[in-house]
Amino acid sequence: MKKCNYIILMLSVLLVEPVFGSAINPAANEFYKKAENAFKSKDLDSAEKDLVEALKLEPDNANYRYILAQVQFMRNNFLESKNNMEIVSHSRPIQEKGNDYNEKLKNYKKKIKDLQTKFNAAGQSRFDVYDKNKNSPQKLKLAVTAYQAFRLNPPLRYKNIKVLEEITDIYEQNLQKSFDGSEWQKEPMLQLAFLYEIANKKDKAAEVYMRALDYIEDPNEEFVITHKFDYLNRSNKEKLLDTIEAGDFTRQDIEELIGDNANELTESDKKKYESMLDEAQAKLQEAGSQEEREQVLEDIKKSILEKQKKGELPGQDKLKEKLEKEGKTMEDYLKEKGL
Repeated sequence: MKKCNYIILMLSVLLVEPVFGSAINPAANEFYKKAENAFKSKDLDSAEKDLVEALKLEPDNANYRYILAQVQFMRNNFLESKNNMEIVSHSRPIQEKGNDYNEKLKNYKKKIKDLQTKFNAAGQSRFDVYDKNKNSPQKLKLAVTAYQAFRLNPPLRYKNIKVLEEITDIYEQNLQKSFDGSEWQKEPMLQLAFLYEIANKKDKAAEVYMRALDYIEDPNEEFVITHKFDYLNRSNKEKLLDTIEAGDFTRQDIEELIGDNANELTESDKKKYESMLDEAQAKLQEAGSQEEREQVLEDIKKSILEKQKKGELPGQDKLKEKLEKEGKTMEDYLKEKGL
């Protein structure tokens, strides 16, 4: 690995969020203006091309990245769009880029949740294809289809752990040459890194990202991979904040988090959970400091603990039995989960 890449990677582990960011790059801004004109002319191909060039010159510009993600979304390139949307949702304000940049970033992050319903639908569609053909001998093709489903639709990941394990094995078997160093297959290896991440195999994911830095082609690609490595090393609390703010954390995730059985939830309870998440997301989008962001989680934790004390958590007995066996309190459990 190149020494400078290694240093960048190690710094990203130490810093939860970037301290420094570059100001607006004039040359990158020219590409952005060209992309705007192309977009107005409904030339999505040229708009995407110019936005990619802008990000090569200014990869930390989350506003350019958001517009690129929108163009990709309009072109039905949901996987690339989702990838860029996630980077935007994890981005923080950069003082050097000015108030206009930071205000736009705040507004763009508010809009990301609106697209998740369509991402989820696209992911479910791919999983349906996988499920329908799961006995096909074309195992690698099925594995890629399942990867796409998990990439687009977060709730599917928790409901299909066995499928995740199976397709991870298929990826590993077919990428042995990349592990051996005899060849490098960039996209499949990065897909495998994602599968490692959602399976909580942090060390394996980190190994792939570090290897990938030896094969970067431009500054934007380096930024994206370094960002993924950085995010991999964020605390559970920070990741939970990001997923709530992006709208990726759903009521189903809360049910999973506190051991609920969805069938036991009344419609009223479901609406309460969804209302709590909507309120938390709105607070995060307006938060001006890390302390304000963390207070949002404290409010959620307080609400869950109050429901527990009142015996209002559906499926609570099952969770209580599990915690007693492990010698943990509800507070211990929530802390492990990032709350």
